[in-house]
Amino acid sequence: MEALAEYFKVFSEPNRLMVLEALREGPLNVTAVVQCTGLSQALVSKHLKLLTIAGVVARRPEGSLVFYEVLDRGVFRLLLAAEKQLLTAREQQLSALQAVL
Repeated sequence: MEALAEYFKVFSEPNRLMVLEALREGPLNVTAVVQCTGLSQALVSKHLKLLTIAGVVARRPEGSLVFYEVLDRGVFRLLLAAEKQLLTAREQQLSALQAVL
């Protein structure tokens, strides 16, 4: 369970999710991720490093550039399922609140 909890921590930071979303269409270098997200180069590099350490993203040097890509595209299905679960939970909370009022 501890390993699973550590894995989910990778997805607990909004900027990291933005970086992942930028990589959805395919491999990008740091400059391209910065342009897609509007985040600083230092912040993008930090999040790419953490995603790489976690095994979510792979680093691939090409000449003088380094490209990053999502290793298992199933991560996007996982995030979509979590988003749907969150939406369902919020709808249930709203319905319960409306019933009380």
